[in-house]
Amino acid sequence: MPKHPLIYSVGDSHCWHVWLKVPYVRVQTSGPMTMYRFGQDKPFVLTGIPEEAIVCFSWGEIDCRCHVNKFQPWQETIDELVKNYFDAIEANIKKPENAWIFNVVPPPRREAAIESPGFPFLGTDEERLAYVRYMNKKLSECGSRGYTFIDVYEHYCDQDGFMIPEKSDGHVHIADEKPVIQWLERKLNEMSNV
Repeated sequence: MPKHPLIYSVGDSHCWHVWLKVPYVRVQTSGPMTMYRFGQDKPFVLTGIPEEAIVCFSWGEIDCRCHVNKFQPWQETIDELVKNYFDAIEANIKKPENAWIFNVVPPPRREAAIESPGFPFLGTDEERLAYVRYMNKKLSECGSRGYTFIDVYEHYCDQDGFMIPEKSDGHVHIADEKPVIQWLERKLNEMSNV
């Protein structure tokens, strides 16, 4: 079992739905703030997180579900979102290797999820899936800044890329922490072997 460094999960509701079940991760939610707002309000200042801590950033699902559909071309919208997101992370993290970027979770099919008032499903299921896949592709490029991409998407999606209802909380969040813990344990083992 690897030694656990100080790890914080920050972001919207996705930063605690699964991460709260990981005993050695501290959760700091921003409420319903979007990736867009986090990047827009540069330099957004994270408080109460020690400089040496690893920070897992969990954002993007609300953007893909509620906002990207309003803008065209949507690929350029996501490009700008992700660039501003990375810039805001850079303004908050002194060591790039301490920034871990969590993938955007698979979108549920509309008929398989409870819709929350104020956070509508905009666009078709297929459009929202395209937004999430493209955003994850852009987020996975975070290595160019020295960040680590946490990619556990395949553990939560069906063969078409949508959220598996049994692995969801019935809304839009993943409920099964096991793949996240397995990813963390592998990463911590790698870090301890360096």
